Amino acid sequence: MTKGLVVIDMLNDFVHGTLKTQESLSTVIPARNVLEAFRKKGLPIFFTNDAHYKEDPEMKIWGSHAMKGSWGAQIIEELKPLESEFVIEKHAYSAFYGTNLDQILRARGVTELFLIGLDADICVRHTAADALYRNYAITVVEDAVAARIDKNWKDYFIRVYGANIVKSDEINKVI
Repeated sequence: MTKGLVVIDMLNDFVHGTLKTQESLSTVIPARNVLEAFRKKGLPIFFTNDAHYKEDPEMKIWGSHAMKGSWGAQIIEELKPLESEFVIEKHAYSAFYGTNLDQILRARGVTELFLIGLDADICVRHTAADALYRNYAITVVEDAVAARIDKNWKDYFIRVYGANIVKSDEINKVI
């Protein structure tokens, strides 16, 4: 299986801005450790980021956040992508919905997705669902995600998506 890392919404607005939480701040160091492990192994990395328009459905729910072209929609400095890494804009919770993520993954032979980012119970959850429907194996790095609403997200991922759950300090053993 070829492994790929999907970094979901590690953006200024979610970590340092309007929608930040203490939990989101705690994901930065584990996320950086996972990112570095994938880079050292030369495995593909995909950043999937909210880049909203004012008409996007989420605006009614969460208010203005991660607006396309704004500081809030930029990837946090701590995880800055390299030129060789993919950055994919999204306008919905799932990183697959309305994007070319699936095509890019398949072109690189990726069959197992490692998910990190924000939030485990929203964008990571919807991305995992769409990954399952596309027959990807799913692994979530527990300390590199944070939950906003459903703090029992792990059980759901295991039971509903068949996901593996690992910690960032185990990443070198599983990639």
